[in-house]
Amino acid sequence: MDVRLAFPLSRAEEALPRLQALGLGAEVYLDPALLEEDALFQSLRRRLSGKLSVHLPFWNLDLLSPDPEVRGLTLRRLLFGLDRAAELGADRAVFHSGIPHGRTPEEAMERALPLAEALGLVVRRARTLGVRLLLENSHEPHPEALRPVLEAHAGELGFCFDAAHARVFSRTPDPGPWLALAPEHLHLNDTDGVYDRHWNLGRGVLGHGAWLRPYLDRTMVLEVREDPEASLRYLSALEEGEGDVNRLTDTLQR
Repeated sequence: MDVRLAFPLSRAEEALPRLQALGLGAEVYLDPALLEEDALFQSLRRRLSGKLSVHLPFWNLDLLSPDPEVRGLTLRRLLFGLDRAAELGADRAVFHSGIPHGRTPEEAMERALPLAEALGLVVRRARTLGVRLLLENSHEPHPEALRPVLEAHAGELGFCFDAAHARVFSRTPDPGPWLALAPEHLHLNDTDGVYDRHWNLGRGVLGHGAWLRPYLDRTMVLEVREDPEASLRYLSALEEGEGDVNRLTDTLQR
């Protein structure tokens, strides 16, 4: 399995030894405050030896913001983030659409084609750098808001599925409709269904055992704020074909 552990640049020093001990790949969140720290990126490039992806900056960014300053900043952040991804030797880069929380289904659909157009330079930069670009569901009310964007850049833009985002932020909590977008990258964690908790798998309500097994051959990123070993045991149980993984939760969490 291609399993990677997520951590921000700000926690790289503490995360790297644990990463190496577990033998996992990494997905590094490119903190905007550290994006221009050349020495940090040079050090990480030397020390990261496994499979690597990055999460591009996303806080307060939106390529379709009504504020032209925000639109320009968003584009610069995404392009520079891709440059940094290539410097680190990353094979993949994940980003959010920037849709504000609480948009109606109609508003979300109205954004789709303008977003596809606005992404042109970003898709081109990713292609030039040889970095696979992946659009993650965040605050979209339904998966159909992403389909036109993915189709507009078919072959050059993939889908990253986050089941916790679907459950907590969308109006389509069931994984099924999102999985119809054929994710090739998954952000894995669990939640109480109310907040984006980033718990270990099996601790919350997402029921990964019911839908995740067919996707174990994709890139899976553990976005957990706890020691990830319980999630790794959960994934191992799934891979070994355990019938009802949810019944094993108590054992896996010990």
